[in-house]
Amino acid sequence: MLKNISHAIMLLCIVGAAGAQSQQQSTTVYPVFSTGLIWSPIEDGSITLSVDKLVYFPGDTIRLTIRQNDSIAAFTVTPILVDGGIAFQPVGPNAYLAAIPETLMPGSYHISVKVVDALGRRFVYQTSCVVEVEEYQAVERVDKYASIGPEPGGRDPLTAEVLDREQIKNLHVIFHRDSIREHMGPQFLTIRTTVLSREGTIVQTYVRRVMTFRSRGGPNRDLAMFLQYRKAYGAYAVIRPEDLKQVQVEVDTLPDWAVVKISIEPDYSITIGEVDKSNYVTRYFRVEGPSIEVGFTLGIPKVLYDTDARDTIEYGNTSAMMRFYYFDGTSGQRFPVNLGIGTFGVSSPIDISPGRGGFAMSVFLDVVELMRRVGIGFPLRVNAGLELVPFFPIHRRSRVLLNAQLGVTL
Repeated sequence: MLKNISHAIMLLCIVGAAGAQSQQQSTTVYPVFSTGLIWSPIEDGSITLSVDKLVYFPGDTIRLTIRQNDSIAAFTVTPILVDGGIAFQPVGPNAYLAAIPETLMPGSYHISVKVVDALGRRFVYQTSCVVEVEEYQAVERVDKYASIGPEPGGRDPLTAEVLDREQIKNLHVIFHRDSIREHMGPQFLTIRTTVLSREGTIVQTYVRRVMTFRSRGGPNRDLAMFLQYRKAYGAYAVIRPEDLKQVQVEVDTLPDWAVVKISIEPDYSITIGEVDKSNYVTRYFRVEGPSIEVGFTLGIPKVLYDTDARDTIEYGNTSAMMRFYYFDGTSGQRFPVNLGIGTFGVSSPIDISPGRGGFAMSVFLDVVELMRRVGIGFPLRVNAGLELVPFFPIHRRSRVLLNAQLGVTL
């Protein structure tokens, strides 16, 4: 073994942006490989490394400059990167270039140097010169890589896809990871599921945060990146590796003919950048219910035509009927024509007197329901339209009436 070294070799690493004034920091270097290593008997020597950026991204090029003082001018110094897979190539006197691989994980990578002295002896030292590699965190268009399946859903409530409860519970948000462009980084998302009753009131809201990213080329590398992201972002600590490909839509309460709204948008509380309100995917589904429903309706009718006008009747201003509503299994909306049976032309639902009120059947064309079908939002309980009524008054001849009616369903 050569004589003890009284002074350790000092290596200075300067990390600064190109053209900026760099501040040198002295650091003691140590061998990367200690077995059989012969230390150089240099009492005073220094090597200065400079890189051109503070932070690099995958695909960037590192520009490295090495300067040696006169005491080790006869030494050959070559930069190497032990743990990053980055290879430096000489491009001039003491100047080197290296390309950062596209698949390199974010992290800090120390540059080491290989030193060959005048006697041909080789030494390897790790320096404190660090290449900081980060990744882009641009927000990708959600509709490029996120969809809902196995059923596609409608783009608005009027075209909501009708599914039974089991089909809705089997819905998933699917991530097409290969459609995420290179350099976009991880995509943090908020999935908001809202269940709306037929009346438009919110029955349930479920919010879930998820994350996905472009595949890194294999399950092991994907898992390593997943664990890194999950550790870095506390809000995502509960997600699982299988959630990178798809996540199940969470729903509990599903009333008959309710609308399920699923919205996927970037989580701007995590992603730094300008909020793009147009960057989202929203789909609508309707919960299948019975084809026929029964409701009780109170109405205010106005007789427009009486087939037996000679037998005069003083009609009351109230009708009360049990109505039967038919639902379209494709659209999930009420058919605008319904049938009813009850009292008609009375002063109150239970006040039937000779010469005034009676019993009737009804075929009712609900104009309000037609307007709902084109997106005009009337309350579900309100109905108005034209009515054809076979009427059977007390102690009077039966007849057929044509009415206009405004009513409310209880």
